[in-house]
Amino acid sequence: MKPRVVVIDDSPFVRRLIVDWLTESGEFEVVGSANNGREGLAMVKAQRPDLVTLDIEMPIMDGLTCLRHIMAECPTRVIMVSSLTESGATPTLEALEIGAFDYFAKPNGSSSIKFIGCQEELIAKLQAAVGSATMRRLTPAAAPAKAVVQAPAPKISMPKTDRVVLLASSTGGPKALAAFWRDLPKGFSAPILMVQHMPESFMASFAARLNSIGTVPCQVAKAGDRLVPGVALMAPGGKHMMIDAHGAIVLDDGPNLHGVKPAADHLFLTAAAKWGDRCLGAIFTGMGRDGAEGAKVIRSKGGYMIGESEETCVVYGMPRAAKEAGGIDRELPLTAMAPALVTAIVKGKNVAA
Repeated sequence: MKPRVVVIDDSPFVRRLIVDWLTESGEFEVVGSANNGREGLAMVKAQRPDLVTLDIEMPIMDGLTCLRHIMAECPTRVIMVSSLTESGATPTLEALEIGAFDYFAKPNGSSSIKFIGCQEELIAKLQAAVGSATMRRLTPAAAPAKAVVQAPAPKISMPKTDRVVLLASSTGGPKALAAFWRDLPKGFSAPILMVQHMPESFMASFAARLNSIGTVPCQVAKAGDRLVPGVALMAPGGKHMMIDAHGAIVLDDGPNLHGVKPAADHLFLTAAAKWGDRCLGAIFTGMGRDGAEGAKVIRSKGGYMIGESEETCVVYGMPRAAKEAGGIDRELPLTAMAPALVTAIVKGKNVAA
């Protein structure tokens, strides 16, 4: 039986395009379409689809309000359809924290030419949503309409360290990294380098989001930046982030790796070459196998790598690929990942293991 989909979008052009894409794929059954959140919510309640594509900016009821109702009343895998602009980044990130599975960043404007090549991306995200275990954990009781207020970051005494923390994530990553950021203690002493697969226009908003919820400052990396203890540098969208022989940030506009740019493997491999057993890494939820080769090399040089376990991953792709490649020392649920890295810094990786 084909997964059943409801399409909710204010734009008649985008709505028709998505319906046509899904129909042409032969993999999905479109069971309804709506042009505003109120009508769409009623349709989701009536049809109980497997998947929903949901526009953010709509009349009568906007996408975020609709999403909150869906997650609280009839939890469903939702792909947000957002604008590929900085103004579209903030509500998209909020949607991911509310419970959206992923997002599809549509090109600016309604020209069909701009949408060439987008069909494959949206279909892949819907396929990933169908194959995920996310909905086993989504029930009305477990999906509150409002964000849960998090406890303040723990206070611990951390020594100065020569360790470097490397993070990689993709689908489900914004929400996972936000939770991880809340768990990092005040006074976290290691520099952090991170890759999240995300459009360039979203990066500044995501860094600002992490800054607002945690105690470790985060900023988008620039060429020539150097590591600062207790500060996180995030790879910009559309460029690979690497480390040169002097430990400075290099940004490269080369071809995609594993279909993505930035790619965590470039960061991991160049960091391993520079710092060897001083590398501490974590691979979070995500589609594909980015980071697997780099994680394997980090371990071969005496570094320590953890992977998010399947039980908390939105998509158990990247951690599984790294584990199968021999690049993971230990798998942990999301809530245990920050404490494990802190322990590895404070007492050594063998204690964390």
